[in-house]
Parts: sequence; C-alpha cells; structure tokens
Amino acid sequence: MSSGAAPKEMLPFTPDQKQVVGNLAFATQMVAGLLLLLGAAHIVGGPVAWLWLGAGFFGALLTLVQGVLTAILGLVMLAVSSDFKLLGQFPQYGGNHLRNVAKNLTAFYQFQLALAVVIGLVVLFRLLAWWFA
Repeated sequence: MSSGAAPKEMLPFTPDQKQVVGNLAFATQMVAGLLLLLGAAHIVGGPVAWLWLGAGFFGALLTLVQGVLTAILGLVMLAVSSDFKLLGQFPQYGGNHLRNVAKNLTAFYQFQLALAVVIGLVVLFRLLAWWFA
C-alpha cells in the first residue's frame, strides 16, 4: 500500500546541509541580538544624552530614531533566524520556510537601501547648504 506522494513543500536535506542551515540560524540569531542590543542602547542613549549630558535636542532625537530603526532591523533578522531554524527542524514545511527567509531578507535589504537613500539625501543637502552658504 502506497503512502502517497511526498508533500510538495518538502525539502530533504543531507546531514551536512542541516548543519549549514543550523549554522545560518545561529549566525542570524547573533546578528539579530547585536542589532537589538545596539538599538536599545541608542533608544536609551538619546534621551540620556539630551537630559544629562547636554546634547542638543536634534542630536538626541536622531540618536533615538537611529535606535528604533536599528531595533526594527534586528526584529526582521530575528524572523530570518527563526525561519532558518524551522527550515532545518521541519523539512516537510521547508518550502514555506525558505520562502519566508527570502521574503524577510528582501525586506531587510530593502529597508537598508531606503535608509541608505535617506542618509545620502541628508548628506547631499548638508553639502549643498555648506556649499552655497
């Protein structure tokens, strides 16, 4: 008696491939932890610098915003890490987790690209303001 066809989403991994996926899960989890830690430090450091260290309001606000954006990047990387972990643990749903990894990494890099464009525009405007002042 046949048990039927294998699930369409199944990705069979060799033991070496499972180890690589596990290493990717661990590495992305470390990156996510570091991004979240750095984000929390900036979120706390912005108001502390303004209130007790005499930093300007605009600089403290930018530090706070930088912390929030870094923490968002950390959360996206944490989602990537959990999908890598599940990809190795449950091969019957491997296709779904692989798609989730790709979507989350795409979102991570699109967010970084958007931040790079904003930073580039700020630098350009400051350079133009300095040039024409």
